Amino acid sequence: MFENDTISSGEHRRDFLLIAAVILAAAAAVFFFQVKNRTSGTVYAIVEQDSKELMRLPLSEPGEYRISDGGSYNVIEITEGGVRMKEADCPDQICVSRGLIQKSGQSIVCLPHRLVIRLEQLGDQELDAVVE
Repeated sequence: MFENDTISSGEHRRDFLLIAAVILAAAAAVFFFQVKNRTSGTVYAIVEQDSKELMRLPLSEPGEYRISDGGSYNVIEITEGGVRMKEADCPDQICVSRGLIQKSGQSIVCLPHRLVIRLEQLGDQELDAVVE
């Protein structure tokens, strides 16, 4: 069917270079996210419901917070290590089983209660620019 089924050494070289480039890009992405999570600053648990911020809680201050909306509730627990949904009366309990989150960028979502907890790290300078 095919007269010349051999692969030239040039094609092997291009394949190798492509694979090396993909591996290098993946390693750079991992490094970038590791460095991003090590920046100095306070980590906050931002609690939102229906896209409206309800609370901004520093992880450096442990405590329990109950959020009630109508007949439903969620209990958020902040420890020195992170934040978790300790208790909820939603039917699926996915938010509770998510466990402890500790790094900036992680989140817990309770879809039945339209509640989101996300971690955000604020450095020494919170403002990037001021526009008048």
